[in-house]
Amino acid sequence: MNREQLTNMKVDELRKLAPTVGVKNAKKYKKAELVEAILRASESAEDSKEASAPEKNGIETTQSDESKKDTADIQENVKAAVPEINMEQKMQYIENAPIGTLVAFRLPNGKVKSAKIINRSNKQQKLKLETSYGKQFIIPYTDVVWVRSTDKWPRGVYNQLKGITEETNGQ
Repeated sequence: MNREQLTNMKVDELRKLAPTVGVKNAKKYKKAELVEAILRASESAEDSKEASAPEKNGIETTQSDESKKDTADIQENVKAAVPEINMEQKMQYIENAPIGTLVAFRLPNGKVKSAKIINRSNKQQKLKLETSYGKQFIIPYTDVVWVRSTDKWPRGVYNQLKGITEETNGQ
């Protein structure tokens, strides 16, 4: 499904659809957030389906043209919502951030979370992070979106943490 189709659906319909694509706790989302979550989950499902799709009798399986267009639209929207990260500039902040510093980081599905640094390996360029709920992640430096150095998150990073994109912001 594409963004327009999802936007035209009722919230109840979206909440019924959400678990089928892997979105949990759909009741806590507002309509615009739910549309974004379903699109992200659908993209993740398509990516994993493509990666695990076997060849059938030597013939490579492909997506339909419409499905490819929808996937390309979703990827374009995600790229537009995700600012480019200048790693050279941020590397000094990442390498010098003390243990306990909060960082925003990107998960493989594109979602942005925050956690505190509990350990680091500058040699391997990886951080061990722990969320406020106790879940731990080991991430490469390249997945760090922002190192919190002031009392407030920048608006763009804060919106990413909340799952708000420019498109949902205006609705």
